[in-house]
Amino acid sequence: MTTTTGSLIPFHLMMIKLPYLKIIAGINPQLHPSGLRLACRPLLVLLLAFISQQAIAQTSMTVKGRVKDSTGSVLTDASVRLYRTNKSNPVANQLSDSAGFFAFELKDTGSYQVRISMAGYNAYQSPTFLLAGQERNHDLEVVMNPSSQLKAVIVTARKPMVEKKPDRTIVNVEAMVSSTGTDALQLLSQLPGVTVDDDGNITLYGKAGVTVMINGKPTYLSGDALANYLRTLPSSALEQIELMSNPPAGFDAAGSGGVIQIKTKKTGMKGFNGNLSTAFNQGILFSTTNSLNLNYKVNRVNYYGNFSYVTQNRLTDLDINRNYYALAGLNEYSFDQNSYIRRKNQASTAKIGIDFFPDDKTTWGFSGTALRRPSTQHTTNTSNIRRPDGTIDSSTAAKNREEDLWKNQSLSFYFKRDLKKKGSTLGADVDYLNYTSTVDQAFSNTTTILGVPDPRFDTLVGYLPSRIAIIAAKTDAVFPLKHFTLETGLKASYAETKNAASFYFINNGSQSPDYEKTNDFRYKEHINAAYLAISGNLGRLSYNAGLRAEQTLSKGNQLGNPVKPDSSFSREYTNLFPTLFLTYKMDTTGDHTIGLTYGRRIERPFYQDLNPYVTPLDKFTLYVGNPFLRPSFSHELTFSYTYKQLLTGTITYTKTSDTFLEAIRLIGNNYLSRPDNLGSSEFIGFSINSNTKPAKWWTLNIFADVQQRHFEGQLYNTYMDTSAVYFGTNFTNQFQLGKDWSAELGGTYRTSVLVGQVSLDEFWVINTGIQKKILDKKGTIKLAVRDIFYSAIRYGQINFLRQADAGFRNRSDSRVFTLSFTYRFGKSSQQSRGNRSRSSEEEENRVRA
Repeated sequence: MTTTTGSLIPFHLMMIKLPYLKIIAGINPQLHPSGLRLACRPLLVLLLAFISQQAIAQTSMTVKGRVKDSTGSVLTDASVRLYRTNKSNPVANQLSDSAGFFAFELKDTGSYQVRISMAGYNAYQSPTFLLAGQERNHDLEVVMNPSSQLKAVIVTARKPMVEKKPDRTIVNVEAMVSSTGTDALQLLSQLPGVTVDDDGNITLYGKAGVTVMINGKPTYLSGDALANYLRTLPSSALEQIELMSNPPAGFDAAGSGGVIQIKTKKTGMKGFNGNLSTAFNQGILFSTTNSLNLNYKVNRVNYYGNFSYVTQNRLTDLDINRNYYALAGLNEYSFDQNSYIRRKNQASTAKIGIDFFPDDKTTWGFSGTALRRPSTQHTTNTSNIRRPDGTIDSSTAAKNREEDLWKNQSLSFYFKRDLKKKGSTLGADVDYLNYTSTVDQAFSNTTTILGVPDPRFDTLVGYLPSRIAIIAAKTDAVFPLKHFTLETGLKASYAETKNAASFYFINNGSQSPDYEKTNDFRYKEHINAAYLAISGNLGRLSYNAGLRAEQTLSKGNQLGNPVKPDSSFSREYTNLFPTLFLTYKMDTTGDHTIGLTYGRRIERPFYQDLNPYVTPLDKFTLYVGNPFLRPSFSHELTFSYTYKQLLTGTITYTKTSDTFLEAIRLIGNNYLSRPDNLGSSEFIGFSINSNTKPAKWWTLNIFADVQQRHFEGQLYNTYMDTSAVYFGTNFTNQFQLGKDWSAELGGTYRTSVLVGQVSLDEFWVINTGIQKKILDKKGTIKLAVRDIFYSAIRYGQINFLRQADAGFRNRSDSRVFTLSFTYRFGKSSQQSRGNRSRSSEEEENRVRA
C-alpha cells in the first residue's frame, strides 16, 4: 500500500494497535507507570506522525522574479506562465507588473518550470523546480534578449479589451475598434463603469470627484478645463486606461470618486520606430484627429516625442423649462429657453522627452509638454416668459460670443535607482506646470415686452484672464524585507492661482463697470504628504496595507472694488487615510479568488469653486463660487469574487460626509448655480464584469451595476432627503471575421439616475465599427459609427426648487461616422517601460476654467 500527500489518515497511523488507542483515549487510567511509559511511546509516534503529516501538507515554495531586457529596462506585461514538467497546459499565468515583477506560489508536489514570452524577444525558459518537501524559495532575474528574427515572427495573440486586477480595471485602447477617431473624453464615456455628462463631468462607478492622471501624473484640471484638455488627446495616442475606485496609499488621497489613469503610447525598442494616425469624423459637423508618436533608442539613451493636432466642431441644442407657482400651488408663470451652441476649437500638443540609462540599475529622464488651444463659441438664445394661459409676456433674443485661448506648459524630471538588494528601488521626480487662459465674452440681448412698443437692448462684455502655477516634488522607496515588502514616500506641492474678471455694461455706446461681477481672486495652497505601506503573502493570502498622512495649508484673497470690500479666508487641516487590500486564492492555480478592500479618501474643492463672485453663462444663467466649501471625506468598503479573468462580482459600500455638489436655486427668472456642502451621501452597489468567448471568433465583455443612492442634507432653506435605485450596463462584442478583418458592436444603457438635486432620465447608445489590417499588418483602416440610432439625448429634472419646478433636454451632434488610418513604422512590437511615478498626484484635477 502507498501513501499520498492528500490521505486523510496516513498508513503508518492506521497500524497503531487498538490497546494503545484505548490508553491514549483514557479508557484505562489505572495503568501501571511502566505501562504508562509504554503508552507514551505510541503517543509520541502519533504526535511526530501528525507533525510530519502537517509539514508535508503545508509544503510550499514561491518562485518569483523580475523581467528585464538586455539594457536593464523592466518589461511590463510580459506573458509569464507556470507549467508542470511534461505538461502542455499552464497551471497558472500572469503578466509582469509595472515594475516587471511576477510571483507564483507552488503548493502541490511535483516539478515545475516558468516560461516567459513577449513580442520582439526570444522566449525564456527557467530551470526545473522540484517541490517534494524540503525546497527553498527561488528568485529569478530574467533577461529577455531581442529576437534577431523579428521580421519573420507573426504575432497572433491579442490583448483582451478589459483586464481585471485586485486594485484596478485595465482597458486596452487598441483592442476597441469603436474607439477610432474619438478623443480621450469620448473614449472614457464608452468604458465600463464610467459616465460623462453633457458638461464633461466624469463619474466612476456612479461617484463624482474623479482624479484624472496622464502617465502617472495628474492633469491638475477639473470641470470644463479638464473636459477640453481630454478633447485634445486623440484615442490613437492612448495605450491603456486604468480605472481605480480605491487606489493604494502611494497615490494621493484626493478623488473621492477614485482615479482614472490614462497611459499614452510609448515604445522602447532599439532603433527608430513610431506610429502615425489620422481620422475624419462626420456628424452634422466635421472634425479631425491626428497624432504622431516617435521613438528612437540607441545604446543607453531613448528619445521620444508625441505630437497631435485636433480640430473639433461641436454643437449643443439645449431646452430648459421652468414653472413658477404661487403659495397656493397655482401656476403664476412659466419660463422656456432654447440655446443653440456652436463650438469650434483647434488644439496642438507636443511632448518631447529623453530617458537615460547610465548603468543597469539607474534611470533618469525629463520631458516637456506644450499645449495651445484657441476656441470660439457662438450661442443663439431665445427665452420666453409666459403667462398661465401660455401667452408670451416677454421675450429675449440673445447672441452670445466667447473666444478662449488656453495654453499649458509643463516640465518633468524623474530619477529611479535599483538598490543593492534585489527588488529595492529609490525614485524621485519634480514637476512644474503653468496654465494661462484668456476669455473674451460678449452677451448681447434684445428684450421685447408685451404692450411696450420699443424693444430694449443691452450688452454685457467680459474679459477673464487666469493663471495657475503648480510645482510638486516627491520621492518613493521600495524595500523587500524577509517576510514583506515595505514602501514609503514623501510629497510636497505648491499651487498658486490668479483669476481676474472685468465686466462692463454697454448702453447706447457708453460703457460702465459691472462691479457685481468684476473681481480679482488669488489662492495659494500647500499640501505635504507622507505614506507607508507593507505588502506580502501569507500562503494564499496577499495583502497590501497602507497609511497616508496629508497636511493642507490654504489661503484665499478676494480683492475688492469700489462697491465690494476685500475678503479673505485661510484653512489648515491634517488627515490620515488608511488603505487595505486583501486577496485570497481559493485554489492553487488562483482561478477562484476573493478580495476585500477598504480606503478613506478626500475631495478638495476646485480652485475656481472657491471664488465668491458671479460669472454669467448667459443673461438668465449665473454661476457663483463658494469660499466656505469644506473638503468632503469618503469611506469605501468592497468585497469581490473573481474567476480567472472571466468573471468578477463586486459589492461596494461608500459613505461620504460633507458631499459637495451643484446646488441650484431660482432667483426671479435667474438660474443660480453654486457648489455647496449638501450633507452626506451613501451608495450601496453590486457590479459584475464578464469577459467570455462564446465562440472562437467572438469575445463578449459585459459590465453591469445596480446601486442604491441616498443623499441627505441642507439645501438652502430646504432639507433634502432623497434616494433612488440605479441600474447601468455596458457591453462590447468583438468579432474576428477573418485573417485581417475584425468588427465590434457595443453600447451603454442606464436607467434614470439621481445626482444630488438633479435626476437624469434613462439613456442608451449603440456604437459599432469594423477594421482591416493592411500593408503587411503595419497599417489599419477602421470605419466606426457612434450613436447609430441618435438616441444619446439627455433629459432631466431639477428638484427641490422653492415654489418652482424645472426640466431640460440636451441634444448634441452625437451620431458620428469615422474613417481612420493608422500606420506603424520601424520595429513593430512595443515594450512598455514601466510607469514613472509623478510628483503631481492631485492638484491639476482641481483647476476649473
